[in-house]
Parts: sequence; C-alpha cells; structure tokens
Amino acid sequence: MLKILKILKIFLIICVITTSISAKEAGDKVRLQLKWFTSFQFAGYHMALEKGFYEDVGLNVEILQRDPSKNNIKQVLEGEAEYGVADSTILLYRANNKPVKILASIFQHSPLILIAKKSSNILSPYEMKGKIISFERDLDDAPIVAMLEFTGIREEDYIYKKLDLNYKEFIAGEVDVISSYISDQPYYFRKLGIEINIISPLSYGVDFYGDNLFTTQSEIDKHPLRVKNFTEASLKGWKYALENKEETIQVLIDKYGAKRSLEHLRFEAFNTQKMILADVVDIGYTSIERFRRIGDIYKNIGKISEEEKELALNALIYNPNNTENSNIYYLYLFFTLLGISIVVSTAFYLFNRHLKATVKMRTKELIEQQETVDKYVIMVETDKEGVITYVSSAFCFISGFDESELLNAKNSIVKHPDTPLSVYKSLWGAITHGKSWKGEIKNRRKDGSNYWLALNIDNVYDSDGITIGYRSIMQDVSDRKIAEELSITDALTKIYNRLYLDRILEIELQRSQRYQLALSIVLVDIDNFKMLNDVHGHQVGDIVLQEISAILQNNIRKSDTLGRWGGEEFLLVLSNTDKEAASILAEKIRHSIESHEFSVVHTQTGSFGVSSCQKDDTSDTLINRADKALYKAKASGKNIVMSQD
Repeated sequence: MLKILKILKIFLIICVITTSISAKEAGDKVRLQLKWFTSFQFAGYHMALEKGFYEDVGLNVEILQRDPSKNNIKQVLEGEAEYGVADSTILLYRANNKPVKILASIFQHSPLILIAKKSSNILSPYEMKGKIISFERDLDDAPIVAMLEFTGIREEDYIYKKLDLNYKEFIAGEVDVISSYISDQPYYFRKLGIEINIISPLSYGVDFYGDNLFTTQSEIDKHPLRVKNFTEASLKGWKYALENKEETIQVLIDKYGAKRSLEHLRFEAFNTQKMILADVVDIGYTSIERFRRIGDIYKNIGKISEEEKELALNALIYNPNNTENSNIYYLYLFFTLLGISIVVSTAFYLFNRHLKATVKMRTKELIEQQETVDKYVIMVETDKEGVITYVSSAFCFISGFDESELLNAKNSIVKHPDTPLSVYKSLWGAITHGKSWKGEIKNRRKDGSNYWLALNIDNVYDSDGITIGYRSIMQDVSDRKIAEELSITDALTKIYNRLYLDRILEIELQRSQRYQLALSIVLVDIDNFKMLNDVHGHQVGDIVLQEISAILQNNIRKSDTLGRWGGEEFLLVLSNTDKEAASILAEKIRHSIESHEFSVVHTQTGSFGVSSCQKDDTSDTLINRADKALYKAKASGKNIVMSQD
C-alpha cells in the first residue's frame, strides 16, 4: 500500500510539472492577423474571443484587422502576428521556402469570384482577353489563377492591376473585372444599383479551399500546446458562430466594429455557412489532394517546379502526430501516458467491473451510431470494376432497390440515360488515378423515376496503400434540381422558357463568333392560333401547344435548344448549323406538323422564319431577321418556311 502511495505521489508531481509548463506557455499573448476587416467571414475567431473559449485554455488573443498597405501573410512570417488567415495561395509561399503551416481549412469552398458589370457583356473568362483584371496577386488569387489557366487565359492575355479594396476604380469603369467574395460583395453592388455578372471558378471545375488558419513552423516548434489550444478554441468558436448567427452578428456590430448593415451581415452569414459545409464535414477539415490540384496549376504556369510542389505539399499541413513538429509535444505526451499507465495499473482491480460496464455501454452506442449512419447516410462502396460491395439502407431507400438486388450488381444498375458520357469519363478518370471526384449525377430508381445525387467519391485502400475499391458519400439534391428545372421550364409545354432561351442564345452567339462556327435560329408560329382559341377554347389551344412542342422535340438534335418564345411562338437555337441546313430542318418540321393527327382538332399548320449568325450580330439583330422572315411566311399564305439574310 505504501508503495502504491509513493507511485501516486510521483505521478502527481509529474502532472503538476507538465501542467505548470503548459500553463506558462498558454498564458502568453498571441495575435491573429485577419485577411480583411471585421465581418462574418471571421466570425468564429471573434466568438471564440467573446465566449471565452480562448481564455478557457489560457490564451490571451488579440485579433488584428487587415492593413491594406501590408501583405497579411508576410506579417505572420515577419513576427507581427503568430497566426493568420489566408486562401490556398499559401501553398505558393511554402513552395518558395516560407515556413507556413496550415492548421485548419475553414471554408471548404472558396468564396472568391470575379465580377464584371452586366453592361460589359463579360460572361466568362473567354471575354477577358485584353481586359483590365484586378485582384490580389500571390495573396488571394488561387481559384482565379486556376480558372484562367483551365480556360486558356494566360497572363499576357489580359492587363493586371492591383485590387482597389474600395472598388472605386471598378465603379468608375477604370477596370473591367475585379475579384470579390460571393459571400458579401454581390449584396454591396446590388445596394448601389450596379448590375453585375458573376464569373465563379466553381462553374469551371475549380474547387479550392477558402480561408485557411495558418501559423509558422517556429510557432509549432516552440509552442506545440499553444498551437493545439488555439486551433481547437478557434474551431469551437466557428461552431458556435454558425449555430448562433443572429447573436454573432449583433456581437460583431456592437463590440468588434463591423461596418456592414444588419441585413448585409445576414446575407454574408447565410453564404458563409454554405462555404464552410459544417453539416457535411468537420469544421477545419483539410485534404492534401485538393492542395495538390493548385500545386499542379502553379507548376503549369511556371511559378514552381515539380520538386518544389512536392516538397511544399509534404510540409504544408500541420499534423500534431508528426515527430518533426515538436519533440516537446512528445515529452508532454510521454509524461501523460506514463501517469495514466500507473493509475490504470494500480486501480485496475477496483475499477474492473466499472470498465466492463463502460465497454458494454460504449459498444451499444457504437452499434446505435452505425445503425444511424446506415439509415441516414447515402453511401455505396464498389470494387475497382464498379461492382457494388456495400450499400447503406439510405441508398436502398432512395433507389428503390433491395440490398440483395444491389450487392454484386454493377453500379450502372441506377445509371440514367440522360447523364452525359463525359460525366462518367471525368469520374473514372479521376478515381482511377487516385484522386477524389465531386459532382452531381442523375440516377434512375427501380420504378423508372428520376433522382439527383451530389457525390463525393474517394479511393478505398488496403493496409499496403493499394486501391481496392471506391467509396461514394452522397446527398439527395433532387428538390434543388427540380427547383432549378422549374425556373427555366415553361409550365404548360415542359420545354425551356423565354428566360432560358435568352441566356442560351447569348452564349451560343458568343461561341459562334469567337470560334467562327455556324449558328442558326428558327422562329415557329402556329397558324391561326387566335381563331383556334376563339372557336374551340383555350383548353384546346393548350393541348395543341403541347402536341406541337412534342413534334418539335422529336425532330431536333440533342445539341439543339428548343423553347417557348411566347404565346404560340417557339424558338429553335441550332448550334453548328448553317442557314441551308436550318431551312431543311424547318421544312421537315413543317411537314410533320401538317401531317400530324391532332387529338383535339382536325389539322394544324405552322409558319417558320430562319436566320443565321453573321459577323457583327447581336441576339437582337439575329432575332429581328428571323422575325422578318416569319412575317414574310405569314404574308405569303402561311404554312411555309422563309429565311432572311
């Protein structure tokens, strides 16, 4: 008994020593350098300070707002702050031998976008050649650089100008395109009455991390526990801020000098939550593979070499379990484990029954958690050939198949014919090369109905690190897809509406003129439709509209676009089609309508106006010529195809 007491006494002394060392370290004042001014973008850090999360772990934290005259990353490197916030450009600094370390990735999607005035007609990177583009180069530019690279826009193709943080140059028309944050700047320009076009890197497959919490290698080496405490308290602050947005917004205004209005901060909070994805992944989650993509971009444009990229990736993300980070950390860990081992060994007999009961309870909880995951998480695992080896109950429910029908079946069992082959090529091209794939796919249920899933697919490895299959975690996005479809669909005919036709025509016109491709349009008008409505009623007229919509759909290619232009008029947008080919197609459709046996009337005909894209056409001039051709067709006795040069 005396021997046990002596051992316990030694253990207590060790605990006091390690706690004293930790407390001394944690008591030091530390500074966090933000990349911008107080806003919801940094709410987690402010709430960690406000709610005492930093203080709870013995930290005295000062949050520093952005000084526009300084590089906020260099401020941390030069000792003006111990911690900072930066976008994925941080990789470039590590590749250039700057000792930065990422502690947590807060924004799973970067909110960084490019903005152009709607009056500029700049809709994509392709229109930016020769334009003045303003952003923070090598500081807050990773997704922008990647998007421009993916679309073939080189540095020499545009004029770079340093970003005016007050947007005065953009408003005055001195720059054409500026970088911005989708989480708040669109609200700002909307309030100013400035109509804008948003060019998002996400639309071009560029999906990088946004704000990353980072520090230096020196801070990790000297203060490993402080780093751990600061990171955990910051993530706790972010969790609180997202769960209590209204309280957080009021605190930002009342105590931390946020200059934005209440509604502006609410707008930012809503969009910030979408960028963080706390309901999908743990706040702060970081994947090295996503940083590998930006490393490849920087390599492709000549900023770093392959060797520099790999060295940077190996050293970029802080892992507290890596021995190179800190020998002091392991000294603390050794003492802690030693003390725990002594206590457990001396008290084992007394607590044996309690431990057995705890194990039983934890096992039950684990089983319940597994059952919950199986019930609510849509998940599928396959082997390397795509044969299903595991499905969750949630996937069985949404697909309509029983588990027995899915196991050992190919994953193509739910494949929908509408999903383009290019999607599957992209998917398999990524995962067969050890990369993750993220996207949306339309599937078909057992009963033939459709549903949409947002997928995240990763490789499954064996103990030797060899790929043995693939795991897909999915989210049902059918409701959102239905809403998107409804917003661009004519309610009566179920084809595209005027809003969508305007958008597609503008895109196809610009593509035609940029690449010198043929483009034609066909305006279709149902003959004598007013008389039809007057004699037979609007219900009969609606049925005729629906049947003619079906005839048009059955006679066009997948690459063509069909929509209801208005009333009894339809518009066909025919890509890669000259006027002669468009006229032939129109004649074919005219004959199909004339010979069709309608369900509610004896016969029906249509008149057609055709025009083709010319060098300096706008959508208005192209439509005007088709309209004139249609007018000639009507004046010539109807049920005829006419064209206009």
